[in-house]
Amino acid sequence: MNPIPEHDRELDRAAAESPLAQADEAQGPPASTAPPRRAPPPSGAKPRWPAWRVRETVLGVALLAIAAAYLGSGFYVVGTDERGVVRRFGAVAEHVGPGMHYRLPWPIDRVDVLKTTSVMKTGVGFALPDNTAQSVTGMELLTGDTNILGVALVLQYVIRNPADFLSRVEAPQALVDTVAQAVLTEAVAAMPIDEVLTTGRVAMQDEVKTRTQATLDRYQSGVQITSASIMAMTLDRSVAEAFQDVADAMADREKLQNEARAYQNDQIPKARGAARTALSEAEAYRQKRIAEAVGETDRFLALLKEYEKAPEITRSRLYLEAMEKILPKVKLYVLDTDNGRAPLNVRVTGP
Repeated sequence: MNPIPEHDRELDRAAAESPLAQADEAQGPPASTAPPRRAPPPSGAKPRWPAWRVRETVLGVALLAIAAAYLGSGFYVVGTDERGVVRRFGAVAEHVGPGMHYRLPWPIDRVDVLKTTSVMKTGVGFALPDNTAQSVTGMELLTGDTNILGVALVLQYVIRNPADFLSRVEAPQALVDTVAQAVLTEAVAAMPIDEVLTTGRVAMQDEVKTRTQATLDRYQSGVQITSASIMAMTLDRSVAEAFQDVADAMADREKLQNEARAYQNDQIPKARGAARTALSEAEAYRQKRIAEAVGETDRFLALLKEYEKAPEITRSRLYLEAMEKILPKVKLYVLDTDNGRAPLNVRVTGP
């Protein structure tokens, strides 16, 4: 057994006399570090689920709810005035009509619903005003006789093919506007200013509508032009005044022509009626004169036969008949000539 050195004993004695050592002796021996054991559950109580199992159950229910919501997002409704286009991974899969439908949820399928009966408007070369009371000038164009004319033309269109409308053209309204501008420019350049402002207005609207529709069909835009109407046409002041003078002159000419036609329609029937009346009267007078001539001839021939039989008697008879016709027309004048002694001058000197 090795003896403890003197130096070590002094150190142990000093440590035992320190305050810390005395406090440790007062507290007693250190407690055990082993965890306390839980008390067993009372008899008849239901066992509780472990925390990890509760977490798994809640997570499963949440996943089922999310999956149900994800699958339920595929239901959609299309209105009576709408048409739907289903695109699967960007390619058109089907066209659907009004009612409730189902498609595979995003990102597999995508549905675009469009109103195919709503009419859309666009101004050709200008923006349509929000207020209808505002005046518009349209786009300035050059006519066939080198006059500058402002034409405000409005196109109305509907969606004819929803699939082409969505997939073939990126900006359908801009396409309609651009095509119509080109067609309108060509149509106005082919007409003089007088024709554009008068008789060629309706023809120009029809031409713009027809040619614009043909170009949009070549592009497979899915757009149907329903109408093309000119809202206003504006001219330069001097050109407008000159055209107004021409229009007034044309109106006066038309008025005079109408008055002349009315006078013609009134006078021609009257003249025809008067001509028929004159012809009828002339024919009646002719027949009358012929009958009178025939009667005089027959009378003369009868008198001639009687004259040949008895000339003196017939002559006297003719004389007496003539005097019977003449004497009633003769005026008698009774003059007092102083018992016949004063001379009477019966010479006729004049009226």
